[in-house]
Amino acid sequence: MKAIAPHFVSDQDTIVKLALRGTGPLLAHLVNIARARRGNDLVWLLIAGVTAAFPSPEVLQMTRRALTLADERTASSVFLETCFDAAVRFADLDKGIEVISAGTVIDVDFCANHVHNTGIQRVVRQTMSRWTTNRDMTLVAWTANGSAMRSMTDLERSRVVEWNTYTEPQVDRAPVDPPTYRIVIPFNSEVILPEVPQAVLCNPLAALAQYSGNRVGLIGYDTIPVVSADTLDSNETERFVRYLTILKHSQRVVGISAAATEEFAGFVSALPAQGLVGPVAVEVSLPVDSPDGAAYAQADIADSPLVVCIGSQEPRKNHLAVLFAAEVLWREGLDFRLRFIGGGSILYTRDFDKRVRQLKRLNRKVEVLRGVNDAVLIASYREARFSLFPSLHEGYGLPVAESIALATPVLTSNYGSTAEIAVDGGCLAVDPRDDDAITDAMRIMLTDDAVLARLRAEIVERSTRNWDDYADELWDQLVEPLRVARNV
Repeated sequence: MKAIAPHFVSDQDTIVKLALRGTGPLLAHLVNIARARRGNDLVWLLIAGVTAAFPSPEVLQMTRRALTLADERTASSVFLETCFDAAVRFADLDKGIEVISAGTVIDVDFCANHVHNTGIQRVVRQTMSRWTTNRDMTLVAWTANGSAMRSMTDLERSRVVEWNTYTEPQVDRAPVDPPTYRIVIPFNSEVILPEVPQAVLCNPLAALAQYSGNRVGLIGYDTIPVVSADTLDSNETERFVRYLTILKHSQRVVGISAAATEEFAGFVSALPAQGLVGPVAVEVSLPVDSPDGAAYAQADIADSPLVVCIGSQEPRKNHLAVLFAAEVLWREGLDFRLRFIGGGSILYTRDFDKRVRQLKRLNRKVEVLRGVNDAVLIASYREARFSLFPSLHEGYGLPVAESIALATPVLTSNYGSTAEIAVDGGCLAVDPRDDDAITDAMRIMLTDDAVLARLRAEIVERSTRNWDDYADELWDQLVEPLRVARNV
């Protein structure tokens, strides 16, 4: 409680005197200050500080109402009673607490705990590795049970900011708490969410956004789980809807493309029906830049041209259409290798893998690589005659950007965020819902050297914008406005 007391009482002598009398008098004093305040920020801070657990919206509302009905004499016991369940479920009451006031707290829980490194994780790691070099900020993870933000170990930090240089000592596994850590409580600060939080974190983050007085900003990747819910498992849609409860109480969301920004702006425009304003939605598009390590990766040399298709194997990536088009061209007598790089849930990979096995039995040159590092990814881009990314719905389309950055032409979709990338050159854009269009474009890119030369020339003429530029622009559009609001 001593860690949170200065945010209730400005006179340090008063805190010391109350603490000398015991935790009871200090708690009673803090409770009565919180209940007398019109807002909910001190109630939120009190719950988090006393229980070492961030409250859900329901717990905060219940506590606030109970305190309003209680008299001054019984308020502290009423507070403890309403928060009892939150405290006894968790094993963090013996941990130290650090309150970060008037600071910038960045939640990188997933990247800190996992070695998975596709779309969102690539954006987070590229950005954080730059932000941490010259900006004042605190990276945090969450306790394994999702009760509160916590400090990070050196290894967890390395997973986030030193992805291509650190050594991973263990296989990926379920998160566990380190032997020692501190509970981190932001107060009157900026809380930045560059990831899409795990489902268990959505409730406490929603309460933080709505009640804590912190200003929350997010990177907006896409609204695929709602707009294209038919292409995903229903659990993903439910998780995303919970994520939207955080977003609607936040102050700022920065989309990774014009298309993604428009999607989030559409959601925000519906919030007045709930009496809410919602966040300001602005665009900072991801860069067309290569992954780290591109200067060192070497391409293999083979007789048959390589066509590479990067991305997780799930319905919206349209990989079954790619396999169909490839089989049509193989039957026409064209000689090429088709390589898929990416993983996916068995729910989605089952049908895909079955079709790949069928093609291999026909001696088709198709392979699927999963769990490979960036060196393999980069070498594949460089070896490829062209890459394929005919996705049905994307927030951005990072494989398109990475392919162009490595001077490899792309066959991609002619609408949405991928069309935004394609318009500057280096791509053939087709309707991904049209199997014949995909087949025809693949045929052209496999057989027409003049078209390939034109696309490569277009890539050379594209203006360059790299991850350094993106990191700077994102800070200016996401973090700085929240800092200004803090000081108003």
